[in-house]
Amino acid sequence: MQGSIAADLVLVHGLASSGGQFTQEAIRFAEQGFRVLVPDLRGHGRSGVPKGPIATADFAIPVMARDVIDMLDHAGAREVHWVGNSLGGILALWLLGTPARTRLKSLALFGTCFSMNLPTQASLALRAAFLPGATATGWITARTTTANPTGQKAIEAAIRQFNVAAGAAIAANVRHYDFVANALNYDQPLLVLWGSKDHAVNLRLRHDIGKFADRPNFRRVDLPQGRHCANFDMPEAFCTALEQHWARTKIDAIAARSDETL
Repeated sequence: MQGSIAADLVLVHGLASSGGQFTQEAIRFAEQGFRVLVPDLRGHGRSGVPKGPIATADFAIPVMARDVIDMLDHAGAREVHWVGNSLGGILALWLLGTPARTRLKSLALFGTCFSMNLPTQASLALRAAFLPGATATGWITARTTTANPTGQKAIEAAIRQFNVAAGAAIAANVRHYDFVANALNYDQPLLVLWGSKDHAVNLRLRHDIGKFADRPNFRRVDLPQGRHCANFDMPEAFCTALEQHWARTKIDAIAARSDETL
């Protein structure tokens, strides 16, 4: 698209997915003038893993968040609208507790909890899920993640590329965290897209979301048919909610500049 870039936008997928999760959204938003950045997190898609045996420390939340910041630096993206699904949202929530929070001019989350407290067996459960093989696991995972046939194919493809040992290391790192305070201290637009059929996540998300109800920068949009990858289940509602979210960011920025001139 010719002309100036509307803004930089990063779409960050979840555990066992890939950047291919956002193909249609990337096309749509690029046509609107955004520069869209869609990473494959380490161990996913076309991204590899560090050499040698898989080490849990190499897949810690700060390490993986730094990967995305390094990518933004390489692209010259100083400030971005961040959209994170599941793990992609967790990385952003961690960044909100660091100086890099200024890089996020807005944040949208779906399938992401503000805190988590799972048993130590979480990583073992992920490994066990792959015992039938990537093809069978991909088929099952895809159908519990989204009801959309196109989305199911994308998830199956991502599972075939997924490094299971890396996934187990990630699961060990994300089984217990608490980034509620980070999010409460964030003063830019914050959107939670609530997939009503993402039952497992919602059990935990309900634990924290009430803490944001009176925050002027917070907004929740319900997607009644949305599962864990709600962008596949309700694509138009998903994209419209994001577009309104970013429009709000622009309005807030204009208002802030006006206040400075008074």
